[in-house]
Amino acid sequence: MPLNPEDNKNENLANTDFISEKIKQRPINRKKLLRRTVITVSLAVIFGMVACLTFLILQPVFSDKLYPEKEPEMISFPEEKPSEELTPEEMFADDNQIAASEALSLEESQKDQIDQAIASYSFDAYDYEKMITSLRKVTTQVEKNIVKVTSISSDSNWFTDSYETKGSTSGLIVADNGTNLYVLVPSASVSDAESIGVTFCDGATATAEISLIDTITGQCVLTVRRTQLAEGTRQTISPAELGSSSAGSLTGSPVIAVGSPIGIQDSIAYGIVTSEKSPMNLVDSCYKLITTDIYGSSDATGVLINLKGQVIGIIDTSHNSTGMSNQICGIGITELKPLIEDLSNARPRPYLGIHGATVPLDMQNTLNLPSGAYISSTEMGSPAMRAGLQSGDIITSFNGYDINTYDHLITRLAGCSPDDVISITIMRQAPNEYIELEIEATMSSSTTK
Repeated sequence: MPLNPEDNKNENLANTDFISEKIKQRPINRKKLLRRTVITVSLAVIFGMVACLTFLILQPVFSDKLYPEKEPEMISFPEEKPSEELTPEEMFADDNQIAASEALSLEESQKDQIDQAIASYSFDAYDYEKMITSLRKVTTQVEKNIVKVTSISSDSNWFTDSYETKGSTSGLIVADNGTNLYVLVPSASVSDAESIGVTFCDGATATAEISLIDTITGQCVLTVRRTQLAEGTRQTISPAELGSSSAGSLTGSPVIAVGSPIGIQDSIAYGIVTSEKSPMNLVDSCYKLITTDIYGSSDATGVLINLKGQVIGIIDTSHNSTGMSNQICGIGITELKPLIEDLSNARPRPYLGIHGATVPLDMQNTLNLPSGAYISSTEMGSPAMRAGLQSGDIITSFNGYDINTYDHLITRLAGCSPDDVISITIMRQAPNEYIELEIEATMSSSTTK
């Protein structure tokens, strides 16, 4: 059936309207979009903060679990042992000993010939120069054990202008446990410092912290982390070799002062030991003072060494008598070794507060005095004074152990800890005789941080 032209026209118009129709998008809600953006950013910030805090808190825990740090080894020095007496069996010589004796006689004969040749030799300035050069070689090795310790502290003047003050002194590397280096230094130079720096022989520097300070001797041990130092420095430096100040007789033997004997860093001086057994009147101790003929500074620091390069004393002129204020003197190393161990291991030292001496044998016989440790005085406010110990008392027993000398008492005292309650047996003079008393004392500490 043929289409009506009018209907065809209407259909074309309808198609035209359909093609020109547009799809409108929903209008954007800007407030809602902004709110979602703010919420998303806030959640991201909170998540980041939580993640950072979690990492900071848990990271050391995981690090310690996965890579645990080795526990530093305790510092200890070999105990000095006196030479043993001969046994009866050793007093009888066998054939080998006789042969050895004959060889020794021949050797002594040759030695006499050498001595005669030396006596006939005329020494000149060149020989003296060679001797001084050989002494200088001894100090070269020891200088690797010496460090310069610099203390830095803040201060202000009358006009409230703040400034930094610096002081320096010589220290001695006494130990190395693979984790830390331990440096012995006078405590007066570092006790009030805000920061402490250590300069080694090759010029390398590092920071240090105080381990413990001994208030009796005025000595202190610093710790330096080895990780602060380059491998070259760690290979160059070394702990000092501690000798003995009690083996044999040091009086009259050559000695070298190294460190700052004249008050200037890296200075050295030569001399001889003039005395070695002078007791130091320090509380709870039996330290010995080594005196020399070396003229130096009243502010001298450093060490005294023998010709083997071994340290035999720590320079300390604060105990010099009035007539020898500028003579170089030092505390004997033998008695200092236990103290250095305790300071290095941060082990507090006990404090009783007595000065004393051994009751001489002749006085025991002539005056009928008991053997033991004679108390010459007690420190004011010390545990000894609070317990009732007095000058003139003689300690005969300490925690059940017999005490025959003052050195025995100091040895037993060193085995105690602060806050220990100790039992002391004393003999106190009465009008006609000595009476025995039992006293208890509570120890305190002679060391500070």
